Amino acid sequence: MIKMNIQVFKKPAVSFLLIFTLMAGCNGTAPQARDIVAKVDDAYLTRDIVITLIPENLNGKDREFFMKRVIEQWIDNQTLAQKASQEGIELSAKDEWQLNNIEIDMLATKYLDSKIKTNFMPTDKDIEDYYNANPEQFKRRYDEVHLVHVYFEQLDKTIQREIRQSKSLLDVITKNYLDRQINRVMEPNGDLGYLPMDQMRDKFKKAIRGTKTGVIYGPIRTDDGYHYLQVLDRQPAGSIRDLEIVRDEVITYLKVAKRHQAIKLLKEETRKEFSVETFYDNIL
Repeated sequence: MIKMNIQVFKKPAVSFLLIFTLMAGCNGTAPQARDIVAKVDDAYLTRDIVITLIPENLNGKDREFFMKRVIEQWIDNQTLAQKASQEGIELSAKDEWQLNNIEIDMLATKYLDSKIKTNFMPTDKDIEDYYNANPEQFKRRYDEVHLVHVYFEQLDKTIQREIRQSKSLLDVITKNYLDRQINRVMEPNGDLGYLPMDQMRDKFKKAIRGTKTGVIYGPIRTDDGYHYLQVLDRQPAGSIRDLEIVRDEVITYLKVAKRHQAIKLLKEETRKEFSVETFYDNIL
């Protein structure tokens, strides 16, 4: 616990990172010798604490390097903190409050996480109601085109012929597994969705200018190679994006909003269980 570290080190001046590593150094009960990975006088760091700090995706030498780095940093912080204590360097009243508030904040967060479910899945009606009530949120700021794109570093005559004979660039891409290729250009192969015209390359904008849809444009030569484009749809600035386009955006917003509302209600109910007083006039 943090309070125990305050007792061990008296009042060293430490940073937030140091506080964190001090917390890892003492768990209130003496561990077995085989569980200790580092000691500085009476302070110790255990294997279990180090393991909890290692990111799950680290393996092999990266994992070993990270563990050693944690241990070495802990030792450095422990020695510096204890030296500070020996020389009479103390935490200020503000530092003490911040240190105590870290523990309070962590406990409060754990309590909220234990009481509030993490996944608030809105219903279809919730999604539709929010979409219909907030049209301004989904209004296009710029002219947009629904675009399909494919890139070639060098032109392939067979695929060129296939593109000329096809009415669907996406079908050509899928049939030839071009969507699985890694390109050295910014635009991937496949359906790019709706894109603002103002954010497209000048050569792309020039090639697809006009009002037609369904036409396959290309090959468009650029400094990095050759491109084909097909405009599936055009929408002017000021038009409203269809619900299916923004559904994921709406779901994310509603999940966050529902969680915030649940937290607000829990806080209000919890306050009723305690005697809470405020004295705002004393601030002045």
